[in-house]
Amino acid sequence: MPIKKYREKDIRDKILRKIKPKVTSSKRSKHDKGKIFVDGTLIAKVKIPNDHDRFMKKSKSQYIAKDLQLKDDDFNNLIDCSLSGPQYYALLR
Repeated sequence: MPIKKYREKDIRDKILRKIKPKVTSSKRSKHDKGKIFVDGTLIAKVKIPNDHDRFMKKSKSQYIAKDLQLKDDDFNNLIDCSLSGPQYYALLR
């Protein structure tokens, strides 16, 4: 199943609440960056969307899913709340 349409703020909220990446910001960039560690090893880096109410373009959602190392269905499950943070980390392992 392809990635569904989600609001940017919903994607941001799920990434920050469930995955809890180490967030870094830069004055040169519009977006925050998140680093995801598993057992002390850097596994992924992801660009965290801004807190906008508009829908994210499908291509950008796919880019975020790829950064999170998730298939389209798993990304949908992450945002729709059926995939928890611990389940996400289990998938990465």
